Amino acid sequence: MMKSISIRLKENFMKEARKLAELEMVDESVIIREALEKGMAEVKLETALEMFSKGKASTGEAAEIAGISVGEIMDEIVKIGLKPGITKEDIKGSLERALKAIK
Repeated sequence: MMKSISIRLKENFMKEARKLAELEMVDESVIIREALEKGMAEVKLETALEMFSKGKASTGEAAEIAGISVGEIMDEIVKIGLKPGITKEDIKGSLERALKAIK
């Protein structure tokens, strides 16, 4: 279910959204929604990496926060120069999610 909200956006953002909407021949709201969804994914990943780097989240917990797999979060952790501290629980959780995905 979608929920409607009102927000104020900078004119430059709206100008870019209109330009992209015209190119893709879709409504501006589609472009804005995509931008917000992609931005949320980035914010989730940044939060997960910050929590992991501060020792407030395990690899598995960071993956859950970011909404990605343990393998993907490990790649991201390595990209920022940290060591992924993988545990048995992380592997078990990843395996359980993989098994659910193939059922």
